Amino acid sequence: MNWKPTILLLFVFVISGSPSFAADGFLPLFDGKTLQGWNPLPGGTWEVVDGAIVGSQEKTEKRHGILLSEKQYGDFVVRMKYKSLEGNSGFYFRVKKVDHVVTVKGFQAEINAEGEHVGGLYETLGRSWVVKPKLEQTKGFYKQKDWNEMTVTAVGGNVTVRVNGHITAKLKDDPGFRKGYFGLQLHGKQKMHVLFKDIEIKELADSVQPVISEKIHDVTRPLPEIVKPKSLKSLADSGKPPQGAVVLFDGTNLDQWQGGRWLVKEGVMETLEGNLKTKQAFGDCKVHVEWRIPDAESHGNSGVYLMSLYEVQIFNSHNNHSKIYADGQAAAIYGQYPPLVNACRGPGEWEVFDITFHRPHFDKAGKLTKPATISMTHNGIVVHDAVELTGPTDHTKRPPYKKHADKLPLFLQNHGDKLQFRNIWILEL
Repeated sequence: MNWKPTILLLFVFVISGSPSFAADGFLPLFDGKTLQGWNPLPGGTWEVVDGAIVGSQEKTEKRHGILLSEKQYGDFVVRMKYKSLEGNSGFYFRVKKVDHVVTVKGFQAEINAEGEHVGGLYETLGRSWVVKPKLEQTKGFYKQKDWNEMTVTAVGGNVTVRVNGHITAKLKDDPGFRKGYFGLQLHGKQKMHVLFKDIEIKELADSVQPVISEKIHDVTRPLPEIVKPKSLKSLADSGKPPQGAVVLFDGTNLDQWQGGRWLVKEGVMETLEGNLKTKQAFGDCKVHVEWRIPDAESHGNSGVYLMSLYEVQIFNSHNNHSKIYADGQAAAIYGQYPPLVNACRGPGEWEVFDITFHRPHFDKAGKLTKPATISMTHNGIVVHDAVELTGPTDHTKRPPYKKHADKLPLFLQNHGDKLQFRNIWILEL
């Protein structure tokens, strides 16, 4: 379709017919047929055409045209796809209605056709720009005049905005409104053309359960930036077991392990059959693991499972050699968080994981009161910083937490590829 200059502003919201909403707890924010659940405020024209919400407004209109939700929301994750072809706009959240030409007060996540400040946070009738990304910060991942994905997570005073998987704004303990309306904006005094689709929400009321807005194993999720790892020589001292640590493998025997049949030779242990599990159980801990993939063409698939439940992925991700989704890369918390960067060495070289793990906590009834967290370096480079786990590891899904013992064994996975390990120790915290 050719868009003529006489068209001053157009928004399109398309509802996906995918049956996956219930699978991960997200639900559509409109039914694709009516404006049920939404109220247009003065300043714009809104209608549903062919399963889409269409908003239009003349350039002479000074007011922001806003389609406001009937319901107010507190803690939530909202995800959507948008294509901004002209002008700037925004997604309002937790806003209040006010008697003003703008009609609402509160936060909006910025949308801009040229990518300027995209994903930033602007507080209307308040502090103005709170987080204002620069174009050079976003141009590497923002798709100009193409479909982009935005997610907004708000829990208490903590707010995170992501565009195409990249964090563009993050607030902690912010004093802004904790509850309010959603709003779809038609910016006053501008000619605009913006399209939205697949707008979904997951409410998080009264829950400490972490939620990741990105779908599991999403192949469109950006791969981590490749960086240079620190040298093994520079990491030599940090690899020495500290006082009080339990040495799980020193190159001589498998006395600390049970389960599978693995080979010990020349100071390393090598996968053969089955998984290895520690005889001793652990909770909060620091773990040091050194591993390598001897076969350059192998996927090198394996994993370090904290408490036998929470996996840090091992994989041949040097220069993205073995293709896999971002949350399956080496050093990913499998199915949840990609590493911040890809710090892999080449196959045949020793990789170094240093993991700090804090277990989840539950009340007497089995309800989660505090999620597990992981901080981690890979070859001396920070790849996770106190990320909150959504629950135990599983393939193609993210199951919720279930109450378990305060201490459980650590295990190493044998996924069928040849892996070698050395210098493994664990320090209880």
